[in-house]
Amino acid sequence: MDQRKVFVSLLASLLLISSCASMTMATSTTNKISDTSSNSEKTEKVSTTKQVVYTLGNLSPVKVTARSSVRLTDVNILAQDDGNVITYTLAYKNNDNTPMLMLDYWSKVKTKGGTLFSPKLIAKDQEKKSVAPGSTVELTYVMKVGREVKLSDLNFLIVKWDFSQPNYERTLGKFNVPSSYSVTTPVGKPKTVRISDSTVKLKVSGIKVYPGEDKNQYVKIGVNLNNVSYKLLENPNIKWILRTPSGTNYPLTPDKDSTNINIQAQANKSLSLMATLPTAVKLQKSELLLVEEQGEEKTVLPIAALQLPEASKTNVEVAEIEPNIISVEGQPLSTLLESAKVRMDDNEYSLNLQWVLKNQGKKAIKVPSYTFEIRTVDGTIYPIETKALDTLKLNPGDKKTIKLTTTLQGDGDPTKIKLYVMSPTDKNESAESSASASNPFVFSYPVGIYAIPESVSSGDGLTTETVIKNNKGTFGVSLGSLQRLPWLDSDIIAAKVTIRNASTKTVQLPELEAMFTIDSAQIEGDKKLIYTHSGKLLGSGMSTEAYLLTKIPSDLRMSRLEISLNEKVSDEETNEWITLNTSGLIQPVLYVGTGKTYTSGMGDKETEMGVRRTVRYPGTSSDIVYTEFEMTNKSPRQSGLGKLVGYFKTSDGQYYPAIAKQAERMPGPGSKSIVTFWTKLPKSVTFSDLRLIVGEGIADSKFVTGEGEATAYVNAMAFEVPPTSISVQGSLSNVDLYPYALTANSVRAYLAGSSSVQVEMNYSLTRSEEVEMAENEHKLIFKITDQTGRTFEKEVTLGTDLKVGSNQTLSWSIEDSIYEKLRGGSYRLTVYDQFQGQRIPLAEQNYGFDISKLPKEEIELPISSE
Repeated sequence: MDQRKVFVSLLASLLLISSCASMTMATSTTNKISDTSSNSEKTEKVSTTKQVVYTLGNLSPVKVTARSSVRLTDVNILAQDDGNVITYTLAYKNNDNTPMLMLDYWSKVKTKGGTLFSPKLIAKDQEKKSVAPGSTVELTYVMKVGREVKLSDLNFLIVKWDFSQPNYERTLGKFNVPSSYSVTTPVGKPKTVRISDSTVKLKVSGIKVYPGEDKNQYVKIGVNLNNVSYKLLENPNIKWILRTPSGTNYPLTPDKDSTNINIQAQANKSLSLMATLPTAVKLQKSELLLVEEQGEEKTVLPIAALQLPEASKTNVEVAEIEPNIISVEGQPLSTLLESAKVRMDDNEYSLNLQWVLKNQGKKAIKVPSYTFEIRTVDGTIYPIETKALDTLKLNPGDKKTIKLTTTLQGDGDPTKIKLYVMSPTDKNESAESSASASNPFVFSYPVGIYAIPESVSSGDGLTTETVIKNNKGTFGVSLGSLQRLPWLDSDIIAAKVTIRNASTKTVQLPELEAMFTIDSAQIEGDKKLIYTHSGKLLGSGMSTEAYLLTKIPSDLRMSRLEISLNEKVSDEETNEWITLNTSGLIQPVLYVGTGKTYTSGMGDKETEMGVRRTVRYPGTSSDIVYTEFEMTNKSPRQSGLGKLVGYFKTSDGQYYPAIAKQAERMPGPGSKSIVTFWTKLPKSVTFSDLRLIVGEGIADSKFVTGEGEATAYVNAMAFEVPPTSISVQGSLSNVDLYPYALTANSVRAYLAGSSSVQVEMNYSLTRSEEVEMAENEHKLIFKITDQTGRTFEKEVTLGTDLKVGSNQTLSWSIEDSIYEKLRGGSYRLTVYDQFQGQRIPLAEQNYGFDISKLPKEEIELPISSE
């Protein structure tokens, strides 16, 4: 018995030596898979009368004991440069009551011509020493054969130690693969394989072809792995190969979500495998190969071959304003290149795009981190940087607009460029999350190719209407006016835009915001959008006007100005609605000459405007310019403009802000309203060349009325305001104090023999009732100059000190000791219009002192002639 054990041990050593020799003979393979086809790569062609067999289940098992047996369950073949690699799997079923020792059994392969091969167990099966009673153990063998060897030429032998035989071994049986057997699993069928000692069902879910460049195409193969074993399948060393009908092999690269394969028991995982192929390669009847690297020598073992279905060419290229549906996590994601804006800067083209996404599925999705590129017809690629998709999630129905910007060289013609949206790459993936940190996924293919829509822009002058269509309706948009106006130390850019409902149905304007772009810089500061009407509903053919305003430095020079209306999507997000190119369209302010009027508005809201008069009030160091601006209500209802803003402009382009005074009450039909404007000017200013710029005040995105203070203005006009020549009247009859008129019926200055002289004026004061005017800021100065040259002044206010009406009386007194002895004489009464402390004479008249109140004894009686 001891001698038998020694003998068995010796034979075992000889077997190991033999196995090592066979391992030496079987040259280790490299990871590179040959592109050279050979006849041995293909399964043997069968007669048309024979049916192709895809299973080895019909092969009879080989008995290893009276109750136990072994089956051939799988065979695979892989072509390499130096021959074919064949793997086959034997399943040992132990139906005995004692363990089956694997040391007692092994396998050999012999061709029908007698050539003998000694296969070796793959590395992971070399530790399987026995089969427990009632269980099954699978062992996979690998060997290298010549390139001309076919599977049907081989006999797979089951060998057992038998010391009664001359060579101490006995062949228990053999398996021969029928010539009708195909190692390739047919389309649509799953293939059960062993990967890292786990049983996995493979199934191809589809193959798609995406357009590429340089006569290449992108191929994407979907594979589902179902771990049907009872343990975790964790990152096996597997590789995937696309084999064309010609026998050419193309390595497949898993996308970033497929590089890590960790599948729990009884769980599934879907993989996406990518390759770039020449467009000339035909994919009909191609195969997907699965191979596994094992051992320190990284021997490449064929695991499975699956027939690929007919490839579907994915049409990811869409026309202008056409949606492209992308499948994300099985949910439809609608994408649309909604708008584009191209403008030139120093021989460069600045491109601004708006890419809109909408989750049209029934589940929330994490939007992949797509990358963006602009590609020209000559193949130049301009990457677009954005982080907008880094953490973007969309619930069902959610919509998001992504803004993309880049700069192009050369030709910026939108018809010669396209937007490419590329599948995510993972160049920055960390080692912890990658199956191979040294080789992270970098493959990318287009999921969408979008034609660049033509920029929505007027660009050809004022009043030219541009028609735009969107989900809100059809609108005609035109630029009515564009002005640059002075404002303190800044300038106002004010654009008047008309929006017309060009459809046959009532529509509602979206929530719009103003955006200004000067040259290539967007203005992020104060911007306003003011509608002339509060409602946003527009019936068919109806129009509304809107004003777009912003402020810029007064010394800023512009070469190009663009004005955009953006639709507000949320508090942080807007979509471009329309852009109006306004280069060179800033208009000079409309000029109204002396004595001319201008009528604004239309229909029942007409207002006629003009300058009534301008007065110069001279001062010591500066003069005051004062203008009465007259507005006449031409409508049948109480109406008028809101609060006006004014600037005086000199002939050399200097602007002086005017202080405006305006009645709060609007004038009735046919009535007038007077707004007064004034400011102080240096004495060096030539008043005859002055112009008054008048506009309607704006504040808080609306027109100012009442006591509100304007922060900007629109609809400005320039009125010529030459100063009115005012002659001093020779009498105090019908003195013009617009809107008042004063007539002094009588003036008496009573000498009373004292230092006090009482002055009484009987007067009539009228006021034009059809004129609305703010509180009068003028003062009247009555100046008495007596015969000695002494002067005395009385300041009065119209409407209070001087009351409106006939036969009114105003009394005041003057004091001087000279009047104690004065018994007669004359004086001159001059009426001055005083404004802000500076005055002009209006009228004057000479009077004699009244002596009727002197004491009688002091009255000199005339000498009698007798």
